[in-house]
Amino acid sequence: MAEHPSGYAAIFLVGGKARRFAGCAKSELVVGGATILERMLAATESAVARVVVGARPAEAAPLPEGVLQVLEDPPGSGPARSVTAGLLQVPDGCDQVAVLGGDLPFLSGEALRLLHRRMSAAAPGTGAVYCDDAGRRQWLCGLWPAKPLRQNAESIEPGAPARHLFTGIEVETVNWDRPSPPPWFDCDTPQDLEQARHWAAD
Repeated sequence: MAEHPSGYAAIFLVGGKARRFAGCAKSELVVGGATILERMLAATESAVARVVVGARPAEAAPLPEGVLQVLEDPPGSGPARSVTAGLLQVPDGCDQVAVLGGDLPFLSGEALRLLHRRMSAAAPGTGAVYCDDAGRRQWLCGLWPAKPLRQNAESIEPGAPARHLFTGIEVETVNWDRPSPPPWFDCDTPQDLEQARHWAAD
């Protein structure tokens, strides 16, 4: 079995309003000396395509060479439409797509490999998604088969929740039992950011 996801693309959703951070883009918050987006891009260096979806601040650092940026259509139409926009930039040869919120500071290559292993061990056409400690599926921290994801994206309406993209796709739920911080941990609040910075410092 491949040790790394083969032919996978990564889509990062960075277009949220971040009202709890006074409008500051969560993907540009600094954790452990780098922005969250920089940390996530480093974790996905093995991807054959990386697509950042959503507006970024004018002062944000340029994206690395080869990383694309697009806007959802129409702007502000939600995470599902953002994924749809990102999929348009994913090469046809990619058979797996990581769908990722833009505020996951502890996403790692190891975490993606674990998703890939669980996905590969399941029936064809199955996705793999992390669950948090309360057993909730973290839809924006998962790896999905590209073909059914594209098919679902064709009928997504503006404002639809992200989970509508995964309708009809069998899902393997994955728990993180390593000593490192969980890859599904997102910085939704200032308290979350404080926790992330504490973990990164340790």
